Amino acid sequence: QWYQRRVQGKETLAKIGVIQALMGLIGNEDEKVQEMSALSLANLSLGNRMVCLDILHDEHMPTMVEALESSQNPRVLTYLSHVIFNIVKFEPLREELVGYNVVQSLAASLTHRDADVCISVCKALAALVADESAREALLKTNGLGSLVTLLKEATNKEVLRKAAWTVGICVADEGMARELNKNGALRTLMDFVNNSTQGVSNLAVIALEKLLQYDLAAKYWHLGNLSQTDVIRDGFYDTGAHKPGEDFRSLKYLLDKSVDNKRPVLYISTLGADPEVPADLKSEASTTGSTTNIKTGRTTAKGKKTHKVEEKKEDAPSEADTGTKEAKETGKPKFDSSFKEYVEEVVSTIGPLPTQLEQIKSLAVFVSNQMGGPVQSVSTFNHDLHIAQLKSDIKSNVIPIGFVKRGIFYHRALLFKALADRIGVAASLVRGEYNRAWNDVTLMEEGRAVHYLVNLMDSPGSLMEVGGYAAGVYKKL
Repeated sequence: QWYQRRVQGKETLAKIGVIQALMGLIGNEDEKVQEMSALSLANLSLGNRMVCLDILHDEHMPTMVEALESSQNPRVLTYLSHVIFNIVKFEPLREELVGYNVVQSLAASLTHRDADVCISVCKALAALVADESAREALLKTNGLGSLVTLLKEATNKEVLRKAAWTVGICVADEGMARELNKNGALRTLMDFVNNSTQGVSNLAVIALEKLLQYDLAAKYWHLGNLSQTDVIRDGFYDTGAHKPGEDFRSLKYLLDKSVDNKRPVLYISTLGADPEVPADLKSEASTTGSTTNIKTGRTTAKGKKTHKVEEKKEDAPSEADTGTKEAKETGKPKFDSSFKEYVEEVVSTIGPLPTQLEQIKSLAVFVSNQMGGPVQSVSTFNHDLHIAQLKSDIKSNVIPIGFVKRGIFYHRALLFKALADRIGVAASLVRGEYNRAWNDVTLMEEGRAVHYLVNLMDSPGSLMEVGGYAAGVYKKL
């Protein structure tokens, strides 16, 4: 009864014109009048659709939005942000609210130094971005950059929590995830993962996990693990394991680096470089993680391409493999004709096999054959000399996977995963220590799921049950 009387009281005030009167006072020259009017509107609009409608349709609505952007009074900004939040909670009103450029005004207020302003603005934005038009409007502002700045520079715990929460909601949209990444969200969130402040680090973990789903290269670098439902596509690259204090580097940065003696960057693509790829998130394909049926990423081939006879040394890639002079001068990844042929052959010969077990075993043997055959001893395989020669020949630390003809654990596991994803074979990619990496697959046996490691080294095609002795040996030196 108390609640009903409260609602009725608000609606009575709305009917007699109180809302219109308060809206008219938002533009008053007296800051105290503005403040009290905004506070009253925030209280009256809380949970009351009729009041929210009256505010939204009032002729002074543009004045309120303008005050939200230009007022220097933190209490006015805080109260007006609460009004926006109250309106947004009524879903049918969101799109109309966005039409008043309220997103731009809120984004501008994110730079305010007052903690209460930042908290209330974050809440309003987080609620607004559920609407597609609001997301489009936010991308046209520097609001996402301001959110990342809040995470970097704010000291107030509640501001940090609300900023992390808002980022976590924003990264559900791929376009906003890209923009956040361009503004340094990835590194900032990773810093927060280790933050001991209770409640902040947990929200940062959630936001980071969502952000990494749009950038599998960064996910593998940071976590060292791609699940069976993460699909590697053209543009993916493996930079090696994440080291403390190290930044995740864009492909462009890695291509521009001088050749060094460090671990190579392995690149996956059947295509040439895309000049329109954003530097921070590579290609759209490489940053798309799948959480649904992995077979939606399956490639179909128009026909098997006949392999050209190799008449040169295996350590010296052909001109087609190493790229033209023009590609070299533009700093693009070299075209990988070998990997393109691998995909075509695997799709046409291994993809049609009747059982998943046959596909896995055949693919493992295929990968081993492309990487120099079975390896009994890594120390005598001379893969490091081959890799060093490749880097010297193509004058780059970024080596397309098809260029590698003598590969060990981490080369083979990456190639297996990349090819398995093309034919709909669910396989994980897990990084170990000392250049170890492996693939987990799941088979149904007598009505239960059994997890296996795929042997790509000494006995290509054999499967080792996860948790068993053989699988343990395969993972370690």
